Amino acid sequence: MLKKNDAINDNWYILLPLMFLLAVVPLIVYLKVVTLSGASFELWTGQKENMDFASYYKMVWILISSVLSLLVLALMVAFKGTKTLRVSFYYIPIAVYIFFVILSTEFSKYIDIALTGFPDRYEGMYVLLAYMVMLVVTMNLVKNEQHIKVLIGSLFIGAFIIGLIGVFQYIGYDFFKSNFGKALMLPSIYEPHADNLQFQFDKYVIYSTLYHLNYVGSYMAMLFPLTFTLFVLTKKVWLKVLFALLSLLMAVNWLGSTSRAGMFGGAIAIIILMIMINKVIVRHWKYFLSGLIILGLLVFGLNLMSNGYLASRIGSLVNNAVEMTQSTGQDDFKAKAATMPLQALDIEGNQGTLVTSTETLIFSINGSKITFMDKDNIPINMSFDKKTGKINLLDLRYVDYKLNIGKLDDMRVLLLSKGTLNFKFKIDDNQVALLNNSNQVLNLDPVEKWGFEGKELLGSSRGYIWSRSIPLLKNTIYMGYGPDTFAAYFPQNDIFGKYYAYNGDMWQIVDKPHNLYLQVGLNTGIISLLALLSLFIAYFVSSIKLYVKNEYSDFVSQAGVGIFVAICGYLGAAFFNDSVVSVAPVFWILLGLGISANYMIRQQKNSSSVQ
Repeated sequence: MLKKNDAINDNWYILLPLMFLLAVVPLIVYLKVVTLSGASFELWTGQKENMDFASYYKMVWILISSVLSLLVLALMVAFKGTKTLRVSFYYIPIAVYIFFVILSTEFSKYIDIALTGFPDRYEGMYVLLAYMVMLVVTMNLVKNEQHIKVLIGSLFIGAFIIGLIGVFQYIGYDFFKSNFGKALMLPSIYEPHADNLQFQFDKYVIYSTLYHLNYVGSYMAMLFPLTFTLFVLTKKVWLKVLFALLSLLMAVNWLGSTSRAGMFGGAIAIIILMIMINKVIVRHWKYFLSGLIILGLLVFGLNLMSNGYLASRIGSLVNNAVEMTQSTGQDDFKAKAATMPLQALDIEGNQGTLVTSTETLIFSINGSKITFMDKDNIPINMSFDKKTGKINLLDLRYVDYKLNIGKLDDMRVLLLSKGTLNFKFKIDDNQVALLNNSNQVLNLDPVEKWGFEGKELLGSSRGYIWSRSIPLLKNTIYMGYGPDTFAAYFPQNDIFGKYYAYNGDMWQIVDKPHNLYLQVGLNTGIISLLALLSLFIAYFVSSIKLYVKNEYSDFVSQAGVGIFVAICGYLGAAFFNDSVVSVAPVFWILLGLGISANYMIRQQKNSSSVQ
């Protein structure tokens, strides 16, 4: 007979905060207008307000839910004592990671960002600690098969809604572009402006409620392998049909997001699944083969519908993988740089020199007088309108230039543009200085880089980001720069590199490294990264031992191996994607669920061997 405390421990409702994190938090899309100040403003795009739809309120509910889940665990300990907590090696890397997250925040130069996070991201210290709370709470509250079913069921409810929205986005019926969708995500005060909303993506791309196609990729790199595993392994006919339909929906979103990172992660997960359940595949090859055939037909159909776009994305993934392995080949980055309008910009003292692919413009400031010259230092005649500040260069070589002198934030500035080139120069005190979008002086010192020489364009310019990010690691061996402070330390002054990498957008803010492992190593330090890697490796080794020869005759082992390959899918996609509040809670709870499932399986084996 169960004691009262045991009955409480077995009830599903103790998991409500975790269920909310899995089912509801990824669905949250609601406008928050965030007023930027301090470093957040200086490092942003020059706008004083950030219109956030997909991250801010997710962050808020992550914090609320994680605190509630921790409170539930504390109550369980109060009822049953510390024996309700599982003894585990995993606490060591978790504690090390938490320590260096806090330490990196405490000593961060940008402590405001380190605490609450960067605009559009909000993965500061509070959220990183919340992830660890989710992990520890899940490890300790999940005690039986019913708990696993409840959490997986909650995840699938949210995934079904996300997937349904995604399918309609792919065929051109975006829920958020409808009047009802806009009303749901806009506070009433902003509803009159609903028609002015601009959307980044059109049909044939899925972003659903997760902000960006890349994060749909990371999410589906977990959900597709998990649902596919349960489809293959479950024996009940109605469940097999249910998981088949859900797996199909997840596959459409996995491929339809066109996220190459997600495709890579999902493919790794399926390969690992084939190794783990090789005996089951041999016995029930019809189910596995039918699933792969349907997946192939799905690729064909989605590609046909998108007029070949999906195939081009898959092809580029393969091409990038091949190029990565080649030590020689076409230097795409330098070749592209040679064809771009901007060739050089030099500022020294009171003089600036702009070199384009067609001409050179030199300008110098002497008191209130400004002089323009060509590459041979021959003065260029000009006219100046004192009322408007407009300057006309009276030389046909410079007819495309637009020049204005005026005041900006109490500074005398020269605005210069030609085609896609746009510059602001401070011209006070006989000094010329380049200004960024936030009107801060930008130095043009040489940028340190490492690796990916000539391959900077790989993976939508991930090669460029990584080549400029890796040198920063030498300063974060013990402590990182601070959670979510990547944008403050990436060389944003590398306007030439960004210009060539981002098709002429030299002012793009690089706010993430597009690699989870670089993200951790830079933001919270290499030691914290090693702690997380040891956590992942320990779980990986434990799972391999438990599942490689498992018969999968019960739901716990079926769910356990499904969760394992889902974790592998996410960590595979993480080589090209970052941690974000839209997806990370699902990962950390699944990891805790996987650890709990492994614990239950080992416990069952031990009790069987004793008998």
